[in-house]
Amino acid sequence: MSGNGANGDMEEFAELLRELKGRTNRSYAALAARSGVSASALHRYCSGASVPGDYDVLARFGKVCGASGEELLELHRRWVLADAERKRAGSRAPAAVSAGRAGAAGAVTEGVSRVETAGGPDAETGAGPGPGVATEPEPLRTAQDPDPDLDPDLNPGPDPDPAPEPGSAVSPPRLRPLLAVLALAVFAAAGVAAALLGKALTSSGGSNGPGGSSGDRLLLSSRCPVVVSMGQSDACVHELQSLLARAGGRLDVDGAFGPVTQMRVVVFQLRSGLTPDGSVDERTKRALYENEGKPLDSWTPDRVTRRIREVFTEDPERAVGIADCASYLDPLYTLPNSNATRNWGVFQLYDGTLRKLGGTREQALDPDWNIRAAHRLWALTHDFSAWRACDRAYRAGSKG
Repeated sequence: MSGNGANGDMEEFAELLRELKGRTNRSYAALAARSGVSASALHRYCSGASVPGDYDVLARFGKVCGASGEELLELHRRWVLADAERKRAGSRAPAAVSAGRAGAAGAVTEGVSRVETAGGPDAETGAGPGPGVATEPEPLRTAQDPDPDLDPDLNPGPDPDPAPEPGSAVSPPRLRPLLAVLALAVFAAAGVAAALLGKALTSSGGSNGPGGSSGDRLLLSSRCPVVVSMGQSDACVHELQSLLARAGGRLDVDGAFGPVTQMRVVVFQLRSGLTPDGSVDERTKRALYENEGKPLDSWTPDRVTRRIREVFTEDPERAVGIADCASYLDPLYTLPNSNATRNWGVFQLYDGTLRKLGGTREQALDPDWNIRAAHRLWALTHDFSAWRACDRAYRAGSKG
């Protein structure tokens, strides 16, 4: 089901949405009511006219359409690419180009059109940014190619002994002995430098692990990119997922770097004192190999459900339904936003909301703290307006 982008990333994204919708035999209005987004917005997404600002809307839509886990990963991949295309188009200021020709009557003016952008989580719902919702969502990072300047296998440099061009000057025979001596001196100096570098790497752990050798640390070897990130699918990702699982993360070890893998990486980075950006650089790789604890341990969905019912005594089933919509009852669920913020945990508390509550990202990943903080938000209005889209989806689903 993967596309090649030949028809444009936005169109391939819309094509998958139409495919998912087509299998349901439901109208836009019916699907919109169940996924918590307006019918007009959903129609624009499926027609390729615009791209939603956050993936959460799409995750709910896909779930309503009966998408499998693999299809949700593919939907996320296509959304990342489509949103990047939308942003590229939106960054070009409209420009008028005059193409006057001799003898032509007047000039022809062409405008560079903008692709319609999404206004916040869902501009069509009429909902302002609630306490648990960010205003400007952004896609997860796409995969980064290895940097040829950092990987000698990808950038071997110029030919060390190129053949002379026809007609070029060749060094006279009497200079060749001198050149040979100079070459030997250069090689000797290089050998000394290499030895010093090897000693430094040995003392510091090197670029490939203790002793300067990658050993069985695949991620630190030249076989893997300098940065392993979203969209990659290979043995390096399989190794990454195995390390995340060893650290207590619940995820499929399938070799495909999708949104769940990135969520686990973000939480691991946060709890390891690293920048939680979801891309696996050398510091993150080393931390994964050196980790001996279980930084990704957390509650099971059943335990989360029990605690939500204990805290939300006023409307327990509705609270559980909204948490299921927001995070699939996963305490380590995270989603990124375009303003460098994230939503965190069971009730997807936004960074701005955490500041207002006097909490931290680490606390938001504690399911008990997250649930009690969500109840504090509920108590302000005695309704679930902070999670308007999920509340709409829950009410639509409860009606059958």
